[in-house]
Amino acid sequence: MYLRLSDMDGRKRRKCECMMSESEIMTILVCYHFGTFANFKHYYMLFIKGHLAKDFPSAVSYNR
Repeated sequence: MYLRLSDMDGRKRRKCECMMSESEIMTILVCYHFGTFANFKHYYMLFIKGHLAKDFPSAVSYNR
C-alpha cells in the first residue's frame, strides 16, 4: 500500500494527475529558454496555448 504525503499532513489537496507528459514539459521549457519571451506566463499563454495548440493538445491551463 502506498501513502501520499498529502494524506499524512491532513491538508486537502487535489489528487488529479498531470495530463502532460514529462517530455512535453521539458520541450516547452527548453524552447522557452531559447526564445525571446520576457516571462514564462506570456510565452505559455500566447505561444504554447495560441500558436502551438495543435502540437500540445493536452496543455494544462495557466491559473496563476
